[in-house]
Amino acid sequence: MRGSAVLERYQTSLSGLARRNRLRGLSGPEGIDFASNDYLGLARSKRVADAVALALAAGTPVGAAGSRLLRGNDPEHEALEAKAAHFFGAERALFFGGGYVASFAVLTTLPQKSDLVVLDELVHASAHEGARAGRAEVVQAAHNDADAVDNAIRAWRARGGAGRAWIVAESLYSMDGDRAPLAELIEVADRHEAFLFVDEAHATGIYGPDGRGLAHDLEGRDNVVVLHTCGKALGASGALVTGPAVIRDYLVNRCRPFIYATAPSPLMAVAASEALNILRDEPERRER
Repeated sequence: MRGSAVLERYQTSLSGLARRNRLRGLSGPEGIDFASNDYLGLARSKRVADAVALALAAGTPVGAAGSRLLRGNDPEHEALEAKAAHFFGAERALFFGGGYVASFAVLTTLPQKSDLVVLDELVHASAHEGARAGRAEVVQAAHNDADAVDNAIRAWRARGGAGRAWIVAESLYSMDGDRAPLAELIEVADRHEAFLFVDEAHATGIYGPDGRGLAHDLEGRDNVVVLHTCGKALGASGALVTGPAVIRDYLVNRCRPFIYATAPSPLMAVAASEALNILRDEPERRER
C-alpha cells in the first residue's frame, strides 16, 4: 500500500516517544484543577451559562454557518468586538476562533516582505509558527532582554533592512511565570518606529485594571497590537485582536485565516461578552 511506509514512520516515532515515557494520550479531567487555564472559574459560571441560555432562547444560532465575509457575521460578533475595544481601551477589536490561530494570523498577515520580526525566544509556539510562515525576515532575541531586541533591529538596519520592525512578546510567560519588560520594549519600538505585538493570553482577566492585562496602558497606541484570548480566564473560547482601526480593516481584507475560516460560534461571543462584564462586576474572583 502506498501509505504503509508513511504510517510505519509515524508508528516508529510513537514507539520512540513511548520508550522515553513521553507518549501522550487524551483523557478526561480528574481531581482538583491545578492545571487548566480557567483561572477565574468562569467556564462553569452561572452568569455565563445564563447569558448563553438567554441568547439561545432569543434565537442566537449555535453556529455561524459561514465566514464573516459571507453570511457568518452575526450581531453577537460585532457586539463583542465593540465591547472589547471599549473594555481594553483600543480603537477596534477583531474576534477569531482561538488564540493560536489569531497569533498565527497576525504574524502571517501584518509583517510585510521587507519587514523584520523579532521574537522573544520563549514566546508561544503560535508566534514562532506564524513568523516562520510569514513573509518577513525573522530573528530571535534573548528572553526578556530589550537590549537584545534593540541590537537585533540595529543589525538588521545595518544590513540594509528598510521595512518595519515587529517586536513580539508575551506579557506573562506561562511556563516561567515571568513578565515581559513592556515599558522597555515600547521604548525600543518607538525608537525604531516599530510595532509591538503583545500576547496577553495568560494576563487577560487577571492583571491590570478590571483584568485588562499587563499591556493595558499601551492599548490605543498606533504601533501596538494586542492579543487577548477568550479561552483562559474568560472561560469561553476564541480570541480578540485589538489595535488601530486600519489594522482591523486590513486583517478583515487580507488575513487568510480570517477570510477562509467559518466564524466562531455566536454563543461564544455572548459568553466572552458576559465574561467581560463579570471582570468588572466581580473583582473578588481576580483577588482570590
